[in-house]
Amino acid sequence: AYVTVAAVDVGILNLTRYETPDPSGHFYGQRALSTEIRDIYGFLIDGLQGSRGAIRSGGDSGGEETSAEKPSQAPLALYSGIVRVGPDGKAKVSFDLPAFNGTVRVMAVAWSKSRTGSASADVIVRDPVVVQASLPRFLALDDQARLNLRFDNVEGAAGDYRLSVALHGPLAGDVAALNQTVKLGAKAKASVNIPLRATGIGAALLDVTLKGPKFQATQSVALAVEPGTSALVERGFHTLQPGESLTLSRDLLAEFIPTTGSVTASATPLGAVDVAELLTALDTYPWSCSEQTVSRAMPLLYRSKLPGADREAMQGDIPARVNRAIAILLSRQDSNGGFGLWSADGAEDMWLTAFVSDFFTRARENKYVVPQKAMDQALDRLRNYVVNISDVKAENNSALAYALYVLARNGRPVAGDLRYFEDARLDAFDTPFARAQLAAASALTGDRTRAQKTFDAAGDALLAAKASHVSRADYGSLLRDGAGLLTLAAESQADQALIVKAAQVVDSAAAATPHASTQEESWMALAAQAFAAQAENQTLSIDGAPHKGVFAMRYNDAALVEKPVTLVNQGQAPVKIAISVSGRPSAKAPEESHGYRIERGFYRLDGTPVAANEIKQNDRLVVALKITETEAAYARLILEDRLPAGLEIDNPDLYDGGSTENLQWVKATVAPTHTEYRDDRFVAAFERNGSDKATFAVAYVVRAVTPGTYIQPPATIEDMYRPERFGRTGFGTVEISAGGGK
Repeated sequence: AYVTVAAVDVGILNLTRYETPDPSGHFYGQRALSTEIRDIYGFLIDGLQGSRGAIRSGGDSGGEETSAEKPSQAPLALYSGIVRVGPDGKAKVSFDLPAFNGTVRVMAVAWSKSRTGSASADVIVRDPVVVQASLPRFLALDDQARLNLRFDNVEGAAGDYRLSVALHGPLAGDVAALNQTVKLGAKAKASVNIPLRATGIGAALLDVTLKGPKFQATQSVALAVEPGTSALVERGFHTLQPGESLTLSRDLLAEFIPTTGSVTASATPLGAVDVAELLTALDTYPWSCSEQTVSRAMPLLYRSKLPGADREAMQGDIPARVNRAIAILLSRQDSNGGFGLWSADGAEDMWLTAFVSDFFTRARENKYVVPQKAMDQALDRLRNYVVNISDVKAENNSALAYALYVLARNGRPVAGDLRYFEDARLDAFDTPFARAQLAAASALTGDRTRAQKTFDAAGDALLAAKASHVSRADYGSLLRDGAGLLTLAAESQADQALIVKAAQVVDSAAAATPHASTQEESWMALAAQAFAAQAENQTLSIDGAPHKGVFAMRYNDAALVEKPVTLVNQGQAPVKIAISVSGRPSAKAPEESHGYRIERGFYRLDGTPVAANEIKQNDRLVVALKITETEAAYARLILEDRLPAGLEIDNPDLYDGGSTENLQWVKATVAPTHTEYRDDRFVAAFERNGSDKATFAVAYVVRAVTPGTYIQPPATIEDMYRPERFGRTGFGTVEISAGGGK
């Protein structure tokens, strides 16, 4: 016989609605027969010419992706694994319990060849004197908070108890407060407040020890300290003449908070493309819509081929990251095979469906697993779209070209349509990237003559294109189109003159783009990989060690403090070095408005304004955010409001004018397409079609949790695909006093 035993915090079981294992109910319980409805007439419809509707039932939906800070204490969830029962009919299982006060459910399941059994019991686990620590979920640099410790002498002896709190990491506190005596009578309760100050960045740990008559208990509480300022990237270029040297030192990071900065340097044929910075930026990008998920994962498929990719920051379990991206995207696939930007039930976006299908295709080519059914559904959706297009228009030409390319890459070309569009309607495809996709599709079908002609037309369109400060429906830009054209031309072994022409445009556009989007960064990384062979004769020395070919490196703050890095051009031709410095600046950025203006305020639930220095513990407040567009423009917007450490989101619902009394101006006139409620921020996404300017507001409810003085980071609104168009509030300070309770 065998047994398994689990011991889990009852709170976790309640939150997850976990059912205690019941083998008898599983094997002997009644079964409800399933019910199905079938539409026989639907089988008469050609699945490649039309889509059959899916019948939905039930109220379940897929779980939302969550993102939260790590818990301050590890959750209690222990499992024995399979244990064999001994000859005496007994099995012994033991667990080493961490510091824990609460109720644990012990669940046992036993089985043999012919029998099963199970049992469970709730067990109270506690020290004779219970110590409960309360802290904010995080702190920002220079925040002043307090550690609240509550003591409940349940079974301990009366007397003096010695309290000591050891701080590890970027925290400081008063020595006397950290080491004090607490008097506890029998069955008595007490509490102390210990002021703390965040002095640096990183993970902090507080070890709380209480000693008393025949008693000693220790528990550890984790706390993350954040910079409080937003990430900043500054790019520059330096041309190294033969024999000239360049030194990368800590001085480059003088404006950043210590430990947050890094320097990347790249020397590639695309001189203005800093590959190491691109990959780092993609790796740390905070949002995960479907486009961004693909853009972050696509370069990982070719990581071994990217210049210097084995030495830059994007390390770790690459297959796990790619598989995670595939899983997220599959959860957003609709029943018709298409993909939504944030969820499966979002508005259909055919260009996005082609982009995700392209990623799936490339992932399968690199031996990753994408379910065949999901792949077939996506390709059928693209084919349905192509064969049912009656005319090429500005709003569909980019998606149409991408669909034709993905179908050709998967061996399912719609050859007649492809030839017609290239021969008779090529002028209707107005972006260089769309034309390059048509050309690459022809190359994949073996039509090299037509492919070269279309590639030449793509090159002409690229040279004639002008940079725009407004987003496009296909997520594109001059830089993205150039990088995409360069990638596809190199993969299709197009004419070398075209490749060089595209590389010059990419180099120039990258130099003129201070803030690249994820779409631009992803295709630039792929373009750098495709064009890497052009740097075979490039020779550098790195701290005296020779290096031939492309170069891409990232150095963090600590590495440059220990030793500066010197690069020397040992070749016969000049080498262009792209240098990027990034980190969290020490200076607090002022309020700014570039296309958008954003305002923020605190209000009570009755609509009364509240000053940031008049908040009391347990107050429930409405945080209202008002966004004003200063020009009408197509945009996919992301709104981020980072919380002060002493506040927590109390109710994860948007409020409109009818939901909070006297806040009539808070109306959801522009509804968000996506929202996120994290431990440290509120996030909302919006889509604007550019037809008119608007002023709109959103709001959410917070609760003041921990007294203290906290930095209030700025709220920002940004066009995700034109990051230079944004609005930002200034920094502030929030003071939460003890007491209150509204």
